Amino acid sequence: MKSTLTMFRSARISEFTTTFRTLYRNYYTTEKILERENTETKEIHPYRRIHPWKSEREFVDDLLKNVIYNADGIIAINKPYGIPLINKTTKSNKDIYSTYKIVGAVDYTIKDVLPYLAKELNVPILIPCLGSEKYMSGVYIFGINDNVCNQIELAKRRTNGKYKKYWTVTIRVPNEIKGNYHLAMMLKSSVLGDKKPIILSQWSNNMAKKDQIQILNISHKVLSNSMHNLSSLLEIESSSRKWNAIKLFASTMLYSPILGDNIHGSRVQEIMGTWMKVNPFAESCWELPKINRQLLDLLNITPNQQEIIPTHIHLRSVHLIFGKEKRDLVIQAPLIDPFDWTCKQLMFKIPVEARNIDQENEKN
Repeated sequence: MKSTLTMFRSARISEFTTTFRTLYRNYYTTEKILERENTETKEIHPYRRIHPWKSEREFVDDLLKNVIYNADGIIAINKPYGIPLINKTTKSNKDIYSTYKIVGAVDYTIKDVLPYLAKELNVPILIPCLGSEKYMSGVYIFGINDNVCNQIELAKRRTNGKYKKYWTVTIRVPNEIKGNYHLAMMLKSSVLGDKKPIILSQWSNNMAKKDQIQILNISHKVLSNSMHNLSSLLEIESSSRKWNAIKLFASTMLYSPILGDNIHGSRVQEIMGTWMKVNPFAESCWELPKINRQLLDLLNITPNQQEIIPTHIHLRSVHLIFGKEKRDLVIQAPLIDPFDWTCKQLMFKIPVEARNIDQENEKN
């Protein structure tokens, strides 16, 4: 009897174990399938696909789609964010470049693909002349020979330095809607010998004679404020780009750091409800800027993900006074991602005239 009961119990345990394993396997497999499907269908954040190209060929094709001007021996493209003219790492810029993080960044450069671009555009050569820097998007201009490049240089000088207009997104509304400024920049030294740029509103003639300062003529205007007035879209025109002049100006003069600026963004901080300049050598200046949580939510970014936010500067247009007839030539670059995506998320109202120009560029 005992043997029969033992056999019965063993059979029941075996049956239960088999059933449990089957159910667990089905459940586990189903969970894995659902997890895989969710992963595959989950939308990748635009800040994580700034460099979408799988090959250099794809990169070249994308640049060709973004040719915004091709006439008079001048060719201009709308350069993507995070792409340099050449790869150049020195002791002076190594630390600066390490403050930027591009998820899945490629190491392509404009110079590497110039022969392919020239061939596709049916020109003998493309010579880089001027345009947007690595950590910004926007206009980049080439000449097809030395003569054209010399004309571009002359056309640039005729504008007295203010020939570029940048669009920027800030992390708060600036303290002034618009303004024109005649300023100077200089390098300030710490007791340890470190140097950081500062902006001066007053300076002596002696400082100018000794070349201790860099004159900065700069203007700005607010184009639009975001929903809930958390951020602003600015247009900035600057006579200099030295020492990250645009970022430095937005942060320390407008008290409105540029979104994604990890160099000068913490030079102003909110202290007891008031935004104030801090010592440029303070330890807190090396930290990521503190961004309003509401603004981060609108961008679908958590505080822990803040480092992947790209610097929101777009070289919107270049104005040249070109040729013997001194005609005005304005080359304008439509907004592209990630800048464009951010503007839509924050619901900026793009000026009508700017929107019309973008639509014309898309048609062409």
